[in-house]
Amino acid sequence: MMLSCCAVGCKNRARRGSVSFYRFPANQEQREKWIAAVKRDGWQPTPYTRLCSNHFDKGHRDSNPLSPDFVPSIFHHTPSHKRHQRHQAMETFEKRQMRKRKRRGAVFLQTVSTAQLNTAEECNTSNTLAGGDAPPQHPYVDSITGQSSVIPIGVATVWGTTTTTTEGEEDTACLKIFRVV
Repeated sequence: MMLSCCAVGCKNRARRGSVSFYRFPANQEQREKWIAAVKRDGWQPTPYTRLCSNHFDKGHRDSNPLSPDFVPSIFHHTPSHKRHQRHQAMETFEKRQMRKRKRRGAVFLQTVSTAQLNTAEECNTSNTLAGGDAPPQHPYVDSITGQSSVIPIGVATVWGTTTTTTEGEEDTACLKIFRVV
């Protein structure tokens, strides 16, 4: 069966590498919002009805109900100033989501300072730091080893260990960079 977009004036059909097609949501509240956005009088979508990705600001549907792309908004019947407003709303939404992610500290980075890739498990383990302080209890923090140090960097904290060989060269270095919330 050939997929085609149900929006008035849209001629998109399914081809490899072309636009994506989305079913109308099963959730009745969201489904009614989509039907209202399509603006077809007396029309109800069937289980086979699809809407193409060109009708979403970012080019795909978003499952977040706070996102402007939760409901399709780009249609031939939409005036250009409304399209511009929706685009700005999407940019504002994305900035807000980025700030939320930063605040939550969802990003966890693990880096290694040597060319050889080492993990924290490869380092010797110890429950205390050089100053006798215990590492904070946090889901991302493992016990750190050897001569450890804590260095604050903005909103992140770096815990690190180094092990040196008898020649004085750095053999193993494990760093964990994380944000404690």
